[in-house]
Amino acid sequence: MVKRLFPALAVTGLVLAMAAVVAGQLDPTPHLDPVTLSISEYAAQERGMLTEFTLAMLGLASLVLLAGLKAASAPIDGWPERLLLLWSLTLLVVAVVPWTRAQDYLLVVAFIALPAATAQLAGRFTDHEQWRPVARTLEWLTLLAGLGLAAVTYAALPGRGVLIGVAERGLLLVEFALVGAVAWQLVRVGLMTAITTVPGVARQPVVNKVQNATSEAVSPHAHAA
Repeated sequence: MVKRLFPALAVTGLVLAMAAVVAGQLDPTPHLDPVTLSISEYAAQERGMLTEFTLAMLGLASLVLLAGLKAASAPIDGWPERLLLLWSLTLLVVAVVPWTRAQDYLLVVAFIALPAATAQLAGRFTDHEQWRPVARTLEWLTLLAGLGLAAVTYAALPGRGVLIGVAERGLLLVEFALVGAVAWQLVRVGLMTAITTVPGVARQPVVNKVQNATSEAVSPHAHAA
């Protein structure tokens, strides 16, 4: 029963995190500019804790998603699992660490860990029928995340922080989409598993096989007659 709740809990966490993002845009802190301030700088100076809440919910949703993938026997063993765990735990740490510079470094780790995980998952999912529908989506979103990482790197180093807020928030939205895509496929897999385990549905293939076997057994006698 608990395993079946993982997809719903993961999606709920993502919805709450996105709601916090929307709320922050509807009621922004007047003297702060999200275009020029990094996520950690904005979080340190904003009124309230919407940014911390967003990152915490995203981290918790990702942890639940990881547990759900394990319960569904998804092909995540090895580095994909480790990188998803690193992404989740790093976001949770960022949400509680007060030091801005430390948050910057931790966010870089998180931003790299997720696309590194999904790049491997895209290839693995292609080889598994249950997970194949999301493989191509992960490929494209991972490519966008790579471009986003390049933009953040440029803004932070040669760009001297110009438009760093835009680059980081754009990348965060792409990584939101990556987690959301995997979570949605987990929901679909859970629904299909639930349907196929319904007694009437589960017996149907067996009944068909028995009927086919009976028909084949009767056919020779019919031809002989």
